[in-house]
Amino acid sequence: MDQKTMVKQVFDFQKNTFDNFFKSLVTLQDQAEKSASFFLDRMPLMPEESKNVFMEWNKMYKKGRDDFKRAMDDGYDKMESYFVTTAEATQQAAQQATRSATEAGKKAAESTSRASESSRHEGKQEGKS
Repeated sequence: MDQKTMVKQVFDFQKNTFDNFFKSLVTLQDQAEKSASFFLDRMPLMPEESKNVFMEWNKMYKKGRDDFKRAMDDGYDKMESYFVTTAEATQQAAQQATRSATEAGKKAAESTSRASESSRHEGKQEGKS
């Protein structure tokens, strides 16, 4: 498995974990809001103004929650882009280093081969003399 695939899988796992947690949190908070609204609607002594304050507080809370989710999603998108770009760059650098090492090995082998041919050739000429 290549590095890019591993990074992507780890990142996707982290993002899915956060998304599932956030969905659970939203469900819990929505249920708490329904319960509180049910309770407030059944209280005859609660002034309407207090109920409105509670409803406004819920609206602001939901807006903050949605803004947080949007910020997290934007952050995940940026991190994913960064990780993928970095993994690709690392992979390309590794491939280039492998190619360079292979070329250097071939040049060294050619040089050694030439040197041994040259010494064999010199040996034959000395034998003829």
